[in-house]
Amino acid sequence: MEFASGRVTFPETRFTPRAACGTLESSEFSIVNFHQAKARLRKRVAMELKRYPWVLPAATVLSGVATLFALDRSAPALAVVGVLCLVATAYLWGFSTRAFRPPRWPSTSHLQRREYGAVWDTLASSSQAAAFNASGRRSEQEVRESAGPTLRNLSELVGITVQDDVLEIGCGVGRIGRELAPLCRLWTGSDVSKNMLTYASERLGQLGNVRLIQLQGEGLSELAGSSFDVVYCTNMLAHLDEIDRWYYVRDAFRVLRPGGRLFIDTIDIESGEGWAMFVQGSCPALESARPPFMPRFSTAAELKNYANRAGFPQVETHNRPPLVILIARKS
Repeated sequence: MEFASGRVTFPETRFTPRAACGTLESSEFSIVNFHQAKARLRKRVAMELKRYPWVLPAATVLSGVATLFALDRSAPALAVVGVLCLVATAYLWGFSTRAFRPPRWPSTSHLQRREYGAVWDTLASSSQAAAFNASGRRSEQEVRESAGPTLRNLSELVGITVQDDVLEIGCGVGRIGRELAPLCRLWTGSDVSKNMLTYASERLGQLGNVRLIQLQGEGLSELAGSSFDVVYCTNMLAHLDEIDRWYYVRDAFRVLRPGGRLFIDTIDIESGEGWAMFVQGSCPALESARPPFMPRFSTAAELKNYANRAGFPQVETHNRPPLVILIARKS
């Protein structure tokens, strides 16, 4: 394991994967619209409960008094109404407990979207948080198993050999690198988050052909030209602004050797599943603002445009919903 610093070289949005592209079917629209309406209602109720915290206790007391009064006066209709009100308030108590519990993610509302390093350092406050936010999995076994689809796509579409020097952009905790390093000569993981790289070094410490490099968020300026046979990034591009996506594709061309291969996968907004994910939103239903790490999905045309303008002579895309995969080769 190599640790270098020059900008720190230590020796995963952060997302995963129907084949039809285009619009949703009417049944899919109904499901999406239902979930949107439900999310709006939940958010409105939560806002009102926060604004008027006395309403729920008062409603509970009044419902209980009304029920006891109705039972005492043998008024079954009023008793039924009182019981229904008690059931409703009990549900709202449970709802408020969920709505007001600590958020799933630490707050990043004070950060701008392009402060990528600070955002992901915040999300990687511990090894467990880093693994979960980079992979969506909690146990080490689950994190390792989650790398399977990406490994299969890499093997099928670009091929990985024991002679290859491989670079991952946005490696997170080394979710893919842990499985890929034994298959190549040298695996280099790069990321803007120092915390992510710290936990990646812990996971990959037993591997002898691994190095980790901290990037500064403006492409791959820390890496020498013509030094890799394969460059890839998986489930990462969606967390970047478009200009930064371009910087990484442009610099991938520079750091690849002749004959080198570029692999990028991201959520395809033109696929049915990708569109459903887009319209439903990627932030918790009760949050009022979109977090800076919220994914922005792509199209095949966007990825091809980056690769063509970077100078790749051979460019192709593959639809594996909800993913679109770009494969580009340098002559």
